[in-house]
Amino acid sequence: MSDNGSTLTREECINISEGLARVRDNKTLYKRMLGMFLDSDELTALQAYLAEKDYEKAGESAHAIKGMTGNLALTALFTTSARLMDELREGAASAEAETEFEAAYKQTKVYVAEVIQELDA
Repeated sequence: MSDNGSTLTREECINISEGLARVRDNKTLYKRMLGMFLDSDELTALQAYLAEKDYEKAGESAHAIKGMTGNLALTALFTTSARLMDELREGAASAEAETEFEAAYKQTKVYVAEVIQELDA
């Protein structure tokens, strides 16, 4: 368990060295991309589609989140969004997949904000 009570550690949520490697160690670019992740409306869209039971559009949002998180090396969220996407493509997501995704999303946002601050230093 991390210091802030989450069951996901920072290392499980974000692989900073891999993320930086993807942008050729350009810290400014990586920081900007992480900021774009924090500002993204994809989670809001996903939640709305799930509430409407529009599983096709929810799957598209999960796919967008999967792509974004894969590019940024946000590993826990990448894994949970991939599972959610797969289940949605089969018809509907399980409550477990949705819960795991929400927890990973919430914790990843906390760690991303910390990393952005560290990259500013």
